[in-house]
Amino acid sequence: MTNPDIRSLITSKSRPKVTPRDASLSLNRSKEVEEASALTEISDADDSAQTNVEPQELQRLQAELENLPQVGKRLAVHLEQGIRADLLRVCESQEITPETFIEAAIALLQSKPELKEEVVADAKVRLRERKRAGLVKRTMALVQKYSG
Repeated sequence: MTNPDIRSLITSKSRPKVTPRDASLSLNRSKEVEEASALTEISDADDSAQTNVEPQELQRLQAELENLPQVGKRLAVHLEQGIRADLLRVCESQEITPETFIEAAIALLQSKPELKEEVVADAKVRLRERKRAGLVKRTMALVQKYSG
């Protein structure tokens, strides 16, 4: 049997039929929807009771927030597969996030200049290896493209 392509699977008449759902906007609501609505109203009432906070408490919370570290923009980082797995394993076992682990590591490096120099030297070696890997991949792609 041949492997069908994705287009033939999508357009195949042998796909199982799904029963259509009621998407109308009628006023006849089911009991489940009404119960969910009632629970939401109760939750909203609880939230509004908690938001009646004294102005002094709000000022205290604002002052506390100003003394806490501010989080910057998201940074996409591509890690070597083994290092990524190690990072995730450590973070999971210690119940921390990769972001906070990296922040702590950088803070530690800033306080230990000799260790920072070692890390930067290793980073430069890794950068050369990544650049070489990219060059090899591009070369292979060109060879395959033009070798026919």
